Amino acid sequence: MAGDSGAVDRAQALLEAGRAQHAVDLLVDAAKRGNGHALYELALWHVYGTPVPRSFAAARALFEKAGAAGHRAGALTHAVFVALGAGGPSDWRAALALVDTAAATDPVAARQRDLLSTMALRPDGNPAAIPTIERLSQSPDVGIVRSLFSVAECAHIAALSEPLLTPSVVVDPATQRQIPHPIRTSAGAVLGPIQQDLVIHALDRRIAAASATRVEQGEPLTVLRYAPGQQYRLHHDCLPGEANQRVMTVIVYLNDDYDGGATQFPAAGTEFRGRTGDAILFVNTLPDGRVDERSRHAGLPVTRGEKWICTRWIRARDFDPWGMRPS
Repeated sequence: MAGDSGAVDRAQALLEAGRAQHAVDLLVDAAKRGNGHALYELALWHVYGTPVPRSFAAARALFEKAGAAGHRAGALTHAVFVALGAGGPSDWRAALALVDTAAATDPVAARQRDLLSTMALRPDGNPAAIPTIERLSQSPDVGIVRSLFSVAECAHIAALSEPLLTPSVVVDPATQRQIPHPIRTSAGAVLGPIQQDLVIHALDRRIAAASATRVEQGEPLTVLRYAPGQQYRLHHDCLPGEANQRVMTVIVYLNDDYDGGATQFPAAGTEFRGRTGDAILFVNTLPDGRVDERSRHAGLPVTRGEKWICTRWIRARDFDPWGMRPS
């Protein structure tokens, strides 16, 4: 059994009271006694580096122990760590075996296993075939991949992210308070290493193959939901002053039962509204690394239903996703 969650609650209360060392001592003691909740929480603390030192190796070992103690999230996060190579060697086959073992008693793991079994994957977890790109525009460089994700995979992403969705916000530089996003009126969720599962990691690898990039270059998958009237006004995806720039964007449409909501590129005089599982890929920078102003695009207003998409921004070099805390 995973064990009583009371130790975690008491440790959190001690943290909030400023008694960090007491919180650590309490949680370490509960973890030593095989409390799955304590093992999992202590692993998270090691991932984020507070109130204990950051150590992916320690986190990986603790997730494994949490899983062995019956903690479902611990078992499945351990599988993700093994696939990512976080805190130890990367081993896709071992990660699959961990999900398969968990599936014997956990319906969540069983659904992951069933989805993974439908994917045409190489032994290293990469897709067996590279998707075909249709060219939509030469300048800016925009392409389309039909059915990059299956309908079932799209439904999985939406279901995993829905409990995590929060309104899109930015920080007001004057007040340092969060305010509604001025150009993106949607709800979003980031599926970072802790929030994702092995299905998401496999899909990240498919995006990397489609975009001819390394999976390590991609930011965590971001899911966005647009209600009627919501939109993403004209913008480009590059970040001001960023050394490791977003050189490419991949958007996958997770549903198609809505009206409006096309992705528009005014400079190219074109727009695209994908069916479920279709992807649009576009380059944000020029060959010399400067922003390609022609890559400015907009998500037009939704007029009926809800539009669901997921986006992966791809950097020029490897991106470190580990500073992202769960919401």
